[in-house]
Amino acid sequence: LTLHYHWRDFIECIKTRSLPRSNATSTANNHIGCHAAYIAWQLQRTLTWDPARQEFVNDGEANRMRSRAMREPWRVV
Repeated sequence: LTLHYHWRDFIECIKTRSLPRSNATSTANNHIGCHAAYIAWQLQRTLTWDPARQEFVNDGEANRMRSRAMREPWRVV
């Protein structure tokens, strides 16, 4: 049922040139919120998220948990 809904929404957006209900921005923000909550839970403390800088405020330990080190020669640009 869920997959059918997404396809229907996608086709409707193509026809009307509108944004889907789960567009990239809203999906990314939801994803970030879930990860931030999980990091706060792991650290057992309250964290403050700066959406403009995409990082935790004054918390190096939490910021290090946002991603993993990549093996050479891979990198995100």
